[in-house]
Amino acid sequence: MQKKLFVLTVLFICGCSAKPGDVPQLYPCRVTVTNGSTPISGVSVVLGLTSESSACSMSGTTNSSGVAVIYTARQTWRGGGAPAGDYIVAIAKHPKLEDDLSTEEFQRLDPAEQERYQLEQQRKYDALPREVPLELGDFATSPYRMTVSQGNDNRLEIDIADKSE
Repeated sequence: MQKKLFVLTVLFICGCSAKPGDVPQLYPCRVTVTNGSTPISGVSVVLGLTSESSACSMSGTTNSSGVAVIYTARQTWRGGGAPAGDYIVAIAKHPKLEDDLSTEEFQRLDPAEQERYQLEQQRKYDALPREVPLELGDFATSPYRMTVSQGNDNRLEIDIADKSE
């Protein structure tokens, strides 16, 4: 019985993580984000194809060394690397408000109080200093490009020192 349960569990896990047939070959890639020589952790890195749309998303988040390992996701599947192609690279790090209400606290407010609270929180959020300038998180304004291909190092070094607000 235990052997059957183990086999069923392995088959379930393997079945759920099977690569979709429409996902192309992936190649390892990394993006490093620094400000001068200081690595920036917690930066969301997203790759967007420059020439065609994709049903996949390619992204990663920087670690304490400022390095984001890029993963490709399609539906419930996720694999390491990105398909070959030319990409625009958008990076973002959103500041955190310290005095957010919990969901339960917010729901106890009447609608007018909820609206005032949201407007005040947005005002506070907009005034927070940003480690990564907003325009770098938009594909339309990001200056960063990356080509991913087989046999390439597929690494991009981003230093935002000259872009900081």
